[in-house]
Amino acid sequence: MKAGMGWPIGITVMLGATVAGNLVMMRIANNDPSFSVEPDYYKKAVFYDSTMAQTHRNLDLGWGVQTFADSIVAGQPTRLRVVLRDEKALPLRDAHVEATVLFNARANDLTTATLTNEGAGVYTATVPINTPGEWEVRVSARRDTAHFTASTRLTAVPATARASGTGRRP
Repeated sequence: MKAGMGWPIGITVMLGATVAGNLVMMRIANNDPSFSVEPDYYKKAVFYDSTMAQTHRNLDLGWGVQTFADSIVAGQPTRLRVVLRDEKALPLRDAHVEATVLFNARANDLTTATLTNEGAGVYTATVPINTPGEWEVRVSARRDTAHFTASTRLTAVPATARASGTGRRP
């Protein structure tokens, strides 16, 4: 090796190590289930005015929404219930309702379901809410020409052994 070649070789090794380290970190970041990017975030930003218009339509409609989930039983899907009320707090009947659910800690995993009308403003679907904790439920309801959207949170809790019918009294 020629005298004075140590510096160029050292710099090349350092740059190579930096590139390799960045590639490893990018791979880890892209495979992390807790990392998420809002789908179509750019499109949402471009159409921000329509998002705000929808918010005003929601307020004008005066509809309300509540979300509930049955207790989590291992290995079984969970029933999601959405209760819709009209501007007079009466049950909102005959709506087409969809819900998107996501676990806050794994927000990249979205599940969308069409809910079944159970009557009296109650709409249900079976969804994979299988982890205890905070879940976001994004509701979209349509009736005639009216369209209502809302985002709610619910806390999923595991069923106790007694509540699931497998336990015994102490």
